[in-house]
Amino acid sequence: MTFTQSATRSEEAEEMPETSPDRTASSDLPSAGWRSWLVAGLLAFCYTIAYLDRQVISLLIAPIQATLDIDDTQFGMLQGISFSLFYVAATLPLAWLADHTRRSRVMSGCVAAWSILTMMCGMAGTFWQMMLARIGIAAGESGLTPAALATLSDRFNRRQLATATSFYMLAPFIGGGFALSLGGAIYAWAETIEPGSLPILGTMAAWQVVFLIVGALGLIPALLLLLIADRPAAAHSRQGERGPGLGAVFALFGRHWQIFVLYQLAMAAVMILLASYISWLPAAIMRSKGIDEAEIGRLFGPIYLVCGAAGTLSAGMLVSRLAKQDPAGTVLRVILVSLGLVWPLASGGLLTSSLYGELAMMGAALFLISSVTSLSSLTFQYITPRHLRAQAMAVMAMVAALLGTGLGPILSGYMSDHLTGFAHPLSAALAIIGFVAVPLAFAFMAIALRYHARTRLDLRLLAHEDDA
Repeated sequence: MTFTQSATRSEEAEEMPETSPDRTASSDLPSAGWRSWLVAGLLAFCYTIAYLDRQVISLLIAPIQATLDIDDTQFGMLQGISFSLFYVAATLPLAWLADHTRRSRVMSGCVAAWSILTMMCGMAGTFWQMMLARIGIAAGESGLTPAALATLSDRFNRRQLATATSFYMLAPFIGGGFALSLGGAIYAWAETIEPGSLPILGTMAAWQVVFLIVGALGLIPALLLLLIADRPAAAHSRQGERGPGLGAVFALFGRHWQIFVLYQLAMAAVMILLASYISWLPAAIMRSKGIDEAEIGRLFGPIYLVCGAAGTLSAGMLVSRLAKQDPAGTVLRVILVSLGLVWPLASGGLLTSSLYGELAMMGAALFLISSVTSLSSLTFQYITPRHLRAQAMAVMAMVAALLGTGLGPILSGYMSDHLTGFAHPLSAALAIIGFVAVPLAFAFMAIALRYHARTRLDLRLLAHEDDA
């Protein structure tokens, strides 16, 4: 028996009434114990590693382009549609597996796979070799979040779920901040290595060393995930029955498309902007302000980390405080306010001539965007039946990946290559994307909130239809 198996059994004995062994509704859960928070911390750390591995490439655009001889459009493909297509292709099978077997094993395999493939990025000598490694990273990362969010829903009640989820959703910004600051520091150190002075590392370019080191960081967390003793994934699995598939998910979306479909489109629009920032923001600042990789890591890395983390945590705490009788509606309203505030920053923040003014406005924009993305899964967690939850969130992740992560980086790169009338085409491309994407997301979200206000009771009952 692992240490978490015994810990989880004692925790379940404390938390789960004997008269309700199949209790599944997060609203029925008592306050989570420290073991559940430890699990949440491990999941958040793994998600942080995912974004570190995914995003460190944005710091290394210039040396990779020089080595592989590729332009901005091709680099956008490495981060955009090619990445997201395979993320989407792997998401549903892995989410189905997470709903029907031990989620910890699925998550462990995913973390190990993408960590090894990140290390292989450092071995790439051609565009297509790098592309294949990035495809593998995408497939590996796609399996973590649906299983992790479903795991959190099993362990935290409605009051605590917003905080636990926001803790998990810190990862894109902590991981992104470390991708810049830690990646920049590793890059600067690797440039000082004399050829042949260190085994393996001494024969590699600095950008290759960065991939090798950051990829290795995920191997130990992958093993630790195996120590989690999962609670049963679904009532159907416990009863030896075949659980529901995608048909039930899409039927649910069809009945309530005004919230399930439009909400996903709104978050996809937000992800177009965020993915564009993740892929190109460091390069845009470097090109327009004439600074190098080490300096952007030193200046912008901490801003990215602190502002993203602050927005994520504050949004989760705000929803936890306000979400009493109407948690899903509270989430929608907080998102709408954040979108209204971020629009002028996303539209004009990159066009200023001042380096520190640009850093300040981008920090504020990241604070607000992180508030939105940290809450993105909560609506589905609150209103989706538990036996469909991982698959429903996987569909949302697919939409966000295909339309957001897929379109944002390549659109930014293509516009950068063709907006020749601007002094800084990449900065102009990001500003245009922000100008269009944010109002679009606001409009979709407003319709979803209006529908939720009309059908709030029905949606709350829907979330508990499998609790009996």
